[in-house]
Amino acid sequence: MEFRIRKYELKDRESVRWICCETGFMGEPVENYFIGRESFAEMWSGYWTDYEPESCLVAEAGGRVVGYLLGCLDTNKQARIFQKEIQPKLFRMALKEGDFRRWKNWRYFYRVFRSARRGEFKEPRETVNAEYPAHLHTNIAPPEYRGKGMGKALMQGYLAYLRERQIPGVHLVTTSRNRAALGLYYRTGFQDLFRGPLTCYDHITPEPIEKIGMGLKL
Repeated sequence: MEFRIRKYELKDRESVRWICCETGFMGEPVENYFIGRESFAEMWSGYWTDYEPESCLVAEAGGRVVGYLLGCLDTNKQARIFQKEIQPKLFRMALKEGDFRRWKNWRYFYRVFRSARRGEFKEPRETVNAEYPAHLHTNIAPPEYRGKGMGKALMQGYLAYLRERQIPGVHLVTTSRNRAALGLYYRTGFQDLFRGPLTCYDHITPEPIEKIGMGLKL
């Protein structure tokens, strides 16, 4: 399959948001556990496309954007902007779209709260952000475009971008259910930084899921 990797452009925004939602449940559509595509896409792509587009790449095949890698050079900066700018927007969006009126969403919110009480979201964030300040997340959809080398090409392009800017390290967070992606990350040289159980999806799949934080020194 022929494809090309290029810098993200403003015209790609809706395609990125669509891919984000189509892969929102570990490679499957977000509707597996959450109804509300606008707020979901804003949470998981809004910062990167709107505040740091220069660090984003897309994969294009047949004139169509079918994959992306959304990157960030400074995770601490991203966290500050997310809290100040994006969180209030997300709340307004969720109210407007009626996300809080859907039973499926409340089932998920309860499990997120339960996972938080169990300490499942605790991470060595300060250490990770200091040693691996950059981060990334990448997705490809529709599924027939996976396994064609796009993920590897996106990763190579982004790592070259980071090295040009002398960024010392990059990290990502994924799950044990993302087996194909895990293979790519390990082959690229990423190593586990932390692991732990993640039970907020146990109403969807009986498979035990681990959250996995990974890092690569550059």
